[in-house]
Amino acid sequence: MRPGKSYKTRIRGDEPSSPSKILRFRKAERLVHWALAIPFLVCFGTALVLVFYYNPDPLRPYRVAFSWIHRVSGICLIILPMIAIIKSRGDFRIYFYNIRQAWVWSYDDLKWLFLMGLAAVNKKIKLPEQGKFNAAEKLNFMKLMSTYPLYILTGLIIWMTNAAFLSWAVHFIMALIATPLVIGHLYMAMINPESRKGLRGMISGVVDRQWAKHHYGKWYREHFEDREPLVTSFVPELHDCASSPDITAEKFRKHVKPSGSSVKNKEEESSPASR
Repeated sequence: MRPGKSYKTRIRGDEPSSPSKILRFRKAERLVHWALAIPFLVCFGTALVLVFYYNPDPLRPYRVAFSWIHRVSGICLIILPMIAIIKSRGDFRIYFYNIRQAWVWSYDDLKWLFLMGLAAVNKKIKLPEQGKFNAAEKLNFMKLMSTYPLYILTGLIIWMTNAAFLSWAVHFIMALIATPLVIGHLYMAMINPESRKGLRGMISGVVDRQWAKHHYGKWYREHFEDREPLVTSFVPELHDCASSPDITAEKFRKHVKPSGSSVKNKEEESSPASR
């Protein structure tokens, strides 16, 4: 099964009459995301404290504590993603799918990136439809993949050796480059009222159907268009898409018979002709 197909089959019926939630990120994706994001943010925060608070005056208290927190979070940045990948090895192909989505760019991606700032202040400007990731998310993805090995390598050199100015300089420059992307990502994920709705997708896996259709139109059409939402509220074991197995329309119909057909069957059984 191609990784993309899973989005078509896994659903969650929060509203019995018209399900409005769709699966945005699978459990494997969420595990790796947080295994990277949490230690990286700790590294980033402690680095800011060390550079701007302790560098001017290294004798200030608790400098050693912040230094060790930075190092331990760096170790977690190596170990936790590996554990997450091993734990979700059954969904390993989804990682290659996401990498391909992030590194393949189109004219619409470049146009989206150019118009993003203008669209934020002028609602009349319409951004081009995006795939699974918008252009800003693609940049963040590419930055992480490009700098992650260097962060680890230079961090270990700084820690293990005394003469490590070049490694420190590379480490510091990469952090400077990452700063606007990190701030932008946090703003869009947690503060911006329109885009922060997507944070739920990285926590529970599901997002609002119409929100996804508006912000990731190409991705939505590829995986969900022309597919009638299935109502799962009558089947408790299918209620949570984060833990339930893949459900196809054919399998679902075996669990739940349409109410109209059941009434019709009862009428046929009670009719004289059936006897």
